[in-house]
Amino acid sequence: MKRLSLTLILICCTLVVAAQEYRDVVFLKNGSVIKGFYKELYPSDSLRMETIDGGILVCAFSDIERIAKERTKIYVVNTQESDLLSHRVWRPKGYIGTVEYGRDINSSDSHIVTSGLFTVHGYQFNPYFFLGGGLGIQHMEYEESGLKLSFTESTVPVFADVKVHLLKTRIAPFVEGRVGYSIKGFKGFYLNPSAGISFGISPRTAGYLGLGYSYQELKGNEDTDKTELEGVSFRVGLAF
Repeated sequence: MKRLSLTLILICCTLVVAAQEYRDVVFLKNGSVIKGFYKELYPSDSLRMETIDGGILVCAFSDIERIAKERTKIYVVNTQESDLLSHRVWRPKGYIGTVEYGRDINSSDSHIVTSGLFTVHGYQFNPYFFLGGGLGIQHMEYEESGLKLSFTESTVPVFADVKVHLLKTRIAPFVEGRVGYSIKGFKGFYLNPSAGISFGISPRTAGYLGLGYSYQELKGNEDTDKTELEGVSFRVGLAF
């Protein structure tokens, strides 16, 4: 009679419409509890189950105290959240490179317009801290229509770069500092602290926008022939 009861319970369980939201729970007489999904039923003496860890177990009816169903919705949600978190390792440890376009609005001399391309390469120690170095190729244009003066010049600043993200999330604010020296064209000290926001495209790729202060020392052939440019810098780039 007991075997018949267990058989009926198992048959009824298979007819549950929302069966995918449930798993089988078998309580054994020795106190053990087995959770999983039964695969085959042998009406004469036993049932075959696949446990939640992927194993296969055969239980004799004589060892079974009772069988029940358990909702798995909470379990599934937690598993999905865990999978998402494991992939949200933004800025993982290792090499990081960037390419960016920048433009400076000079306040010290409004007749000079500066724009250029930059690349930075270095090491991401954790999701927050990056240390590296880079260089840029900047194009400077000077034009003063009233005096009919104009010239163009290129500079190549080489600099150390430190970037700190304030959050580990996909969209995160950051602060960055660059300090170096221009080695070509107008030579001189280079400084560019900034702040901005990055937005993850994939765990290892992100776009970013930055706004900061730019300082460029421009030296001519003589040490006394020196100009200082100061202003606001805009940056847009891609990290990979």
